[in-house]
Amino acid sequence: MHSIHLNVDDSIYDRLIGLLQILPNDKIQILSIQDNTISFEEAKRKVDRASNNILKNNGMSLDSAFEKVLNS
Repeated sequence: MHSIHLNVDDSIYDRLIGLLQILPNDKIQILSIQDNTISFEEAKRKVDRASNNILKNNGMSLDSAFEKVLNS
């Protein structure tokens, strides 16, 4: 059996899952589904923490910030 890891755009996610669900259960298995969205509350906490760090002149470089966001 083969395995595939995909990043799927929201615009086609439901159609892809629908396709996978109609295939024979003994021929395909969905091992995991990751939802990389965060809640409004979590986003607000991150923005508040970043704002507080900027006000304290305790921020990080722009490159470091993008690296952290892209790898989380």
